[in-house]
Amino acid sequence: MSNPTYYSAIYIINRSKKNASRMCLPEYECDFLPERIKLNELADLVANMQKICFKDKNENNENSERLYDLFTATTEKTVAVALTLGYREGVVDYKEFVDGGSATIQMSQQDVLPTQQPWLNEVCRSKRILEKTTSPVIQTMDLIDKYIRTTLMNQYKKVNGLYLYVEKSPEHGEPEFLLEYYKKYGFKEFLLGKKIDEEYYYMKKTYVGKSPSLCKTKAKSISPNKTSSKTRKIKSTVTAYSM
Repeated sequence: MSNPTYYSAIYIINRSKKNASRMCLPEYECDFLPERIKLNELADLVANMQKICFKDKNENNENSERLYDLFTATTEKTVAVALTLGYREGVVDYKEFVDGGSATIQMSQQDVLPTQQPWLNEVCRSKRILEKTTSPVIQTMDLIDKYIRTTLMNQYKKVNGLYLYVEKSPEHGEPEFLLEYYKKYGFKEFLLGKKIDEEYYYMKKTYVGKSPSLCKTKAKSISPNKTSSKTRKIKSTVTAYSM
């Protein structure tokens, strides 16, 4: 059986229009993904992915509603959702993916920083095939890096990196694994002064040098081998199985 073909895009959230617009980067194919998605449909899509990576059954649409609330919140705003979705040949519906990676970007102080910064949340891999394939989360994280450096850092002049937090007692996964996992993507743990947070580890990825240039050729598809955001139940971790 042939390996999936992957498509990647950043979806910029428009709260007033209740939709998200596709932003393509030259490095990645994106044309199969819709140009716009209604926010409730985007919430359903991500919730569907999280049935696997977070083992969330989405009973009574609880997780879909949680995500929709995150996308429409007017404070501590979620500004974008990054998607990398893989498809079998002949598929015509973008929702019928067989492998996928997703994550959200939230502009927030998280009650710990002096200015709003981008925070990585809802990192998820939803694999529905048996074949061994390179994780689409890798492509998703690269997509996020490029989006922040080429777009977000121009919109928010005080942005100095990408942040995340890891729960010390997560519902899924082990914090030690996650701390090591995110180090592979350039994150480093940091302390908030001399204060130790009893609930979370904090990590930051600092962007050094100029923003990457947008090359004209597209990369090949992946091949095999607190209102605080925390009180809104943002999911910031993934399990070892789902990576």
